[in-house]
Amino acid sequence: MNKPRSAHSLPSHDMQVMLAQHTLFARGHAGKRLELRLQNLSGVRLNHFDLSQCLLLACNLSYTDLEGCHFQAANLSNSLFIGANLKHCDFTRADLRGTRFYKSDLQQANMTGTDMRIGSLMLNNRGVPAQREFNTDLSFCNMEEAVLQDAVLHNVRLRGVNMRNADLSNADLTGADMQGVVLLGATMDRAKFTGANIKNAVFTVNEETRRLFGGNPAFEEHLANLKETDRIVAAHEEWVNSGGRAGKRADFAGMPLRGVDLRGRELSAVSFRGADLTGAKLAHARLAAADFTGANLSYAELSHADLRGGAMDSTTLLHTIVEGANFSDLDLRGGGKLSIRFAGANIEWTDFSQCSITPDQLAGAVLRECTMPEEK
Repeated sequence: MNKPRSAHSLPSHDMQVMLAQHTLFARGHAGKRLELRLQNLSGVRLNHFDLSQCLLLACNLSYTDLEGCHFQAANLSNSLFIGANLKHCDFTRADLRGTRFYKSDLQQANMTGTDMRIGSLMLNNRGVPAQREFNTDLSFCNMEEAVLQDAVLHNVRLRGVNMRNADLSNADLTGADMQGVVLLGATMDRAKFTGANIKNAVFTVNEETRRLFGGNPAFEEHLANLKETDRIVAAHEEWVNSGGRAGKRADFAGMPLRGVDLRGRELSAVSFRGADLTGAKLAHARLAAADFTGANLSYAELSHADLRGGAMDSTTLLHTIVEGANFSDLDLRGGGKLSIRFAGANIEWTDFSQCSITPDQLAGAVLRECTMPEEK
């Protein structure tokens, strides 16, 4: 697609009417939400306009000047932004699935909590001196499975972003602030992380990540944590298998356990109170009567884990995988049963449809965008 020869144009009369109606809608004064599909809006100039909750599906927004516009909770799925001016735009919690940003200016844009699955992003920063601070804020976006191949993300703030299974091939993240980013399963072939801050990042430790991050103090600290965790778990397993005569019962209360791999391990009755288990691999782990009170299980994998009788009070589950997990009551040796508890738990974007759990078991939890099993 070639760049239009004419300068940015103002919206047509019909578009202005629709925008006026949307303004009333956004302010809660009746009106009508802006809803457009497959429309060519290229070249439009519309600065600092409130487009919150609008619906622009598969629209062409290339070479637009939308500086300072508000797109909070908007649906821009499968739309196209080529060479667009999006400085200072607010995309908070917008639906950007399949949306493509190519050579667009997102300086100081806020994309907190957006969903960019299967989307693609290239910032127009290549060739600009590395010391320049762009302050583009993509913190806490959901970019799971997003295509960021060849993306140029110099000095971009990516704190807490979910990039699970994203494609970062040949991406340039020089100087990026990636504290707490989730990179589990991400493709990072030929990616560049020079000067990037990866403190508390979550990734699988393998040959590729050792090559990319080896020598980075945050990465070396992560490796040390994993080694110490494995030592503690081994002692706990010895304690369980010996009936308490050897080894030592594990206590992970308040510990940093981001990205630990504890698949299939014996962790019954272990305390994880207040622990950070973001991105932890706990599939098939034996966690009966484990205490997760106040723990963070965001992006963790609990598929087919034994969670009978566990305590999940005030626990955070965000994009947590629980397929096949066992949430049944735990039979106690002296008689009676111990039920799992979720009082005060904060659960978002978690799919319970493939495990046995009832609404009663989740009583007291705050659920957002979760999928529950079908009623039988």
